[in-house]
Amino acid sequence: MEYLSPNPSISQDDQFDILNEAMQLGSLMPVTYQGLVVENTSACNAKCRMCYQAAGPTGSDILGKASLSPEQVEILLADALHIPSLARRFHLAGGEAFLRPADCFRLFRTARSLGYEDITTTTNAYWAYTPNRAAAICQEARDAGLRRMEISWDFWHLDHIRADCVSNALEAGARFGISTVLRILTTQSHSIAEALSHLRPDALELATEIQSCPVFPTGRAASEIPPDDIFYGQDLGGNCHAILHLTVNARGNVYPCCAGADQTQGLSFGNIHQESIRDIAVRMNSSRLLRTLVFFGVGALEPILREHGVQLGDRFSNICHLCWEIFSRPERAAIVHQFFREQELHEAQRLEQLLPILQSAQES
Repeated sequence: MEYLSPNPSISQDDQFDILNEAMQLGSLMPVTYQGLVVENTSACNAKCRMCYQAAGPTGSDILGKASLSPEQVEILLADALHIPSLARRFHLAGGEAFLRPADCFRLFRTARSLGYEDITTTTNAYWAYTPNRAAAICQEARDAGLRRMEISWDFWHLDHIRADCVSNALEAGARFGISTVLRILTTQSHSIAEALSHLRPDALELATEIQSCPVFPTGRAASEIPPDDIFYGQDLGGNCHAILHLTVNARGNVYPCCAGADQTQGLSFGNIHQESIRDIAVRMNSSRLLRTLVFFGVGALEPILREHGVQLGDRFSNICHLCWEIFSRPERAAIVHQFFREQELHEAQRLEQLLPILQSAQES
């Protein structure tokens, strides 16, 4: 399996050397984000076996019980507007953010008043247990500024969420002008057709979009979903710079995405309880590690790990799964971080050596 762009005449080690030199030019290109994702709680009313966040009623199996107050999120929303490479999109997620509906409405209103142009959320729609309840939630959410609702639904949600709740939410969303997106996860034994068969046909027709993605074994899925039921990919040479979302998890840790890395400690670039997200974003933009990861792909880290005796293997669903396998394991993350610390130290030493030459040239 190729991790870097395949070229039969260039070894992977040589490709990494080329990549490292290209980083000098890459510093002119900012790391950009499609929006701000805030996970305001690690708790969820459901405890689905495929959940990449490993969320449940008592919190996350990974993060424990954690949450951000509305006041903390409002400060974050205002501060993030000063990040020039961040699109004005706010996405509220969990866990299950609608465990506290009033907080959701408040944050939607705040985001709209601050000038966020696209306000979206993810939910499992447990709250839509009657058509009237679904209508009440959707009407208030729409009045507060919500434009798009992503509804998580699949075979594994059936153990915790009534299918009628999802159908009710689809109908209420359409009634009050909220775009709805059904997000369905699949494995080899559980298809999109199976998940859709449980929903009312008339309600299903009202969904704005239906998206399907294979389960990848991160979070609780790593231990609860049989490995042979997972779909595995072959091309891990891609990158993610065009699909990043600046993400703050329920502990306040900051990440470049919300696809699993946000549940690790190894790819956290700071914490909003300790410094502003503006300062964290500046540091992220200059991080050699992050720039390598997002512009050249997580596969570029494979030679670094291989040099230290770590064989990653070839059973990965996608680049997000590969990224999780590196940064969720402290020993692997430590190798990668140490490599880039040494690179940055080398750059600083080289600059220190060049300064007298540059000063001398200016004087002459």
